Amino acid sequence: MVTPRVMAGTMLLAALCMDVRGAVAQTADDLFNDQSLQRIDLWVHTRDWYLLRALPDTPAYYPANLKWNGITVTNVAIRIRGTGSLSAAKPALKIDFNRYATGRTFLGLKALSLNNVWQDASGLRELLAMKVYRTLGLPASRMAPVALYINNEYAGYYLVVEEVDEPFLARAFGESGGYLFEYKWISSYYFDYLGSDLAPYAARYEPKTRATESDGALYLPVEEMVRTVNEAPDEDFPAAVSPYIDLEAFMRLTAAQAAVAEPDGLLGGWGMNNHYLYRSGQRAPHRFVPWDASVALAAADYPVHAWHAENVLMRRAMAAPSLKQLYRDTLLEAADLFDRAEAGPPPAERGPGWLEREASRLLDLIRPAVYADPLKPFTNDAFDAGAAEVLAFARTRSGFVRREVGRLWPLPLY
Repeated sequence: MVTPRVMAGTMLLAALCMDVRGAVAQTADDLFNDQSLQRIDLWVHTRDWYLLRALPDTPAYYPANLKWNGITVTNVAIRIRGTGSLSAAKPALKIDFNRYATGRTFLGLKALSLNNVWQDASGLRELLAMKVYRTLGLPASRMAPVALYINNEYAGYYLVVEEVDEPFLARAFGESGGYLFEYKWISSYYFDYLGSDLAPYAARYEPKTRATESDGALYLPVEEMVRTVNEAPDEDFPAAVSPYIDLEAFMRLTAAQAAVAEPDGLLGGWGMNNHYLYRSGQRAPHRFVPWDASVALAAADYPVHAWHAENVLMRRAMAAPSLKQLYRDTLLEAADLFDRAEAGPPPAERGPGWLEREASRLLDLIRPAVYADPLKPFTNDAFDAGAAEVLAFARTRSGFVRREVGRLWPLPLY
């Protein structure tokens, strides 16, 4: 039965996603502009669309045409993707622009992900978490809300996500010729030393660049990194580890993930997860890049020191006063961001903080697309409940973070 709420959502969705053929600004920034509900159209052969969904465990690429903002790209390659988000009913997709046309890019991008928002009834957790990371100056994927159409039929609310690949590295780090690895979760792992055999490291870190190089070239620096983290003397830990890991970047990212209550990132109950590892050369320090924050904003009272003791790198880094200070300061920086007021009004007249304003704005933007989504695995009432949880988190998280910081790490730290 089509309820008035769904009907209203469908009508508003149609208005929000009107074709804007002829629009002048056509850049990747426009595609990832979360001020608008983007529309992406895919045209796929009926047989190929059936096979893509019927065989989710053996993902193959299929040809398709893509249209966005009046631009059509023919003969792109699409495949199903996801682990916890794997769904034949509403598949998450990777779109590859150069698989069938070597060297081709779209808006400077080699590929895109279309996240099916399968694990988040609010539709907003990853979008907000990644926005927080980027606003704090951390390298993280851009993304925007999308109404996806398959063969001119509405296929549901999605997020368009910037892939972590060479174009991303060029944007985030100003270079793209280094070693990039995607972390593969195979068991709970907390940065323990796995021995001198490179196979356990190769099993966890899949090369996304320079994949034809030897295991030694790829993984000896990784093995050395993990061994040094585990074996360096306490008094020399920052100096010994810094050639292998950008420790300041690591502490800022883990603090940002704690601020947004991310239980499935670099630190979590299932061990390390959902990240990429990058180094610019053989002897360069490694950097961590977050990925898949679909369960972030887990709880407004999520501990800001969760899983520190279990993870060897985090435990030992927090024993260094300067790194602990940086972690503490980044948590407070995030809390300040969450509470940041709009410019202009006197303090007494200011309304919600930045995080709550962004959550409210985005919820208003995506609500028609979610209501009208025919394939989402939850009800509209569940969406409304999830939206309320996100708004409550946005409203109260900064106060909890500040209280916990004051309780756990009162000044002076060193």
